[in-house]
Amino acid sequence: MIAVFFLLGFTIGLIPPVLVFMPAILAVPGGIIFMLMLAKAPLRGSFVISGALLGLFFLNMAPAGIFGLSILGGGILGELVFSWLGREKFAAAAGGFICYMLGFAVGEGFPLVFMKEAYLAQEATKGVEQLAILEQCLALMNPAMFALVCLTTVLAAYAGCVWGRRLLRTHFTKAGIA
Repeated sequence: MIAVFFLLGFTIGLIPPVLVFMPAILAVPGGIIFMLMLAKAPLRGSFVISGALLGLFFLNMAPAGIFGLSILGGGILGELVFSWLGREKFAAAAGGFICYMLGFAVGEGFPLVFMKEAYLAQEATKGVEQLAILEQCLALMNPAMFALVCLTTVLAAYAGCVWGRRLLRTHFTKAGIA
């Protein structure tokens, strides 16, 4: 899943409106992958491990490591929801994945809205191209847009989970994969 996130992020993430909505875009293929992963390896800690690994990669992407820490927090919350609702239920898996992706959306959006100066100072050392993309993203983001990105991410994560469950039932189960 991490490889898919990076592949999509580095190929289409240079367009500021796309970058702002990247959590919602990644939630659809991520939901499919997570449904297969939970069907094949329903181990305790799936959300936490995935959140820790992805969070580690994003730790230096925003000021104070907020992006990485938020992804880790989403993974921990996702694991708690997954366990609390019952590990065998679709609602538990979908709820856990929604929390996971919401951590991603908060980690990306919060610094763009509430830590603009620190973000600019951090990215100023990385080059003109990254700074130009960041400035366009900062111009797009405000609290209302942040809320819209979070809502869109929740809906896309649920859609990805539904699509993943459908693929599991129709294709992967017949093929003996899940």
